[in-house]
Amino acid sequence: MTIVIAAVPYLDTLEPVMAPALLKACLNQHDIDSVAIDLNIHVVNFVNNHPNKQKLLDFFFSQIIHPEVIDDIYYLIDYCTTEIKKHEPKIIALSLLVYSCQIFTKWLCANLRYRCPHARIVIGGTGIKNFIADINGEFCLQVKKLGLIDDYISGDGDISFVEYAKGNRDYPGINTSNWLVIPDLNVIPVPDFSDYDFDSYPKEVIPINDSRGCVKNCEFCDVIEYWTKFQFSSADNIFSEMIYQSKKLGRYKFAFRSSLVNGNLKEFKKLLDLIAQHNQTHTADKHISWEGWFIVRSATQHPEELWQKIKQSNGTLFVGVESVVQRIRNQLGKTFLDEDLDFQLDVAQRHQVPLVLLIIVAYPTETLNDYDFSNQWFRDHKQYAGNSVKAVKLSFASILPGTQLKRNSEKYNITTGKLQSIWI
Repeated sequence: MTIVIAAVPYLDTLEPVMAPALLKACLNQHDIDSVAIDLNIHVVNFVNNHPNKQKLLDFFFSQIIHPEVIDDIYYLIDYCTTEIKKHEPKIIALSLLVYSCQIFTKWLCANLRYRCPHARIVIGGTGIKNFIADINGEFCLQVKKLGLIDDYISGDGDISFVEYAKGNRDYPGINTSNWLVIPDLNVIPVPDFSDYDFDSYPKEVIPINDSRGCVKNCEFCDVIEYWTKFQFSSADNIFSEMIYQSKKLGRYKFAFRSSLVNGNLKEFKKLLDLIAQHNQTHTADKHISWEGWFIVRSATQHPEELWQKIKQSNGTLFVGVESVVQRIRNQLGKTFLDEDLDFQLDVAQRHQVPLVLLIIVAYPTETLNDYDFSNQWFRDHKQYAGNSVKAVKLSFASILPGTQLKRNSEKYNITTGKLQSIWI
């Protein structure tokens, strides 16, 4: 039996999508053969180099089909179908990382039904719902009712997909929203990227997962609703995976696929030491570097020595500041003080640790005075621009279903529109 696991477009990233490689490794443990394909990168490269890029994106995000790109849309659907069909699969597993994969998935499944009529189609991933904590209107139920798929898998598929491949359709998470959390991340195998063409990725990084869930309880976040308990792998386990992948793939840049890398400070510090020791004993071309999401803590928890280790391990941090207004941060769940943020900016600059600051724009409790304060804050901190702070990424506040912020909507006098992320 041949199983094809494919990451479905459209995901706006130039990096490898990890899920197919991880599921392939899980099947390998049970001597089940499979092929892992990242269909997304070919599509993203095609779209980015297309003269009618925006019209193609209108299809992926809104299902608007402009006459000028009909042939291109057909080509992409047919290309992805052919890439799957050439392996003559008995099971086609489509991985949807985010909801923006849904439109293309419908068209792809329709074509697969026609060209691979005897294959069983199953979908999984957080993108099978419009929002990962949403319990209503799941996309997976809609496409199953339409007959475009045979089955869907909710939650972590590390174990449930293996059971599915064995023919066990009654395992928790298969065609139901009730799924089981993996009890120990340390037993999950190293992803198998042997079917990937890393030369096709403009951004050459190896994805790696160190944790699931979060130690914070931010009211806007749906991750904590999906993974209610924070889980983490040991530093030894993560470092072993880094060494294995770098030797096998000949690449040394890693991107953590988790909500935060410093959730468990003890293991985080140990990992930094292991990477730093590796870099000190190897030539520059074999130095490990990494990037990951990072939460701000006090100077006591994140002292100067920690930043020295981050620098020695070549870390780049995506920092969840959320708001430069302390009152808003405390209310939404980020409890660090202004002086903690100032210390982090200062120490990161001294050690030249690259930072990307993540800011939520127009939080529901933000006032016009807070807006003015934020404008002034950036003026007062301009010395960090381009000097440790490499970018600031802004995103509008969204009222995601299933979150505490959604439950607080009435208290904040919030009215939502047709899309639950649109609000006034």
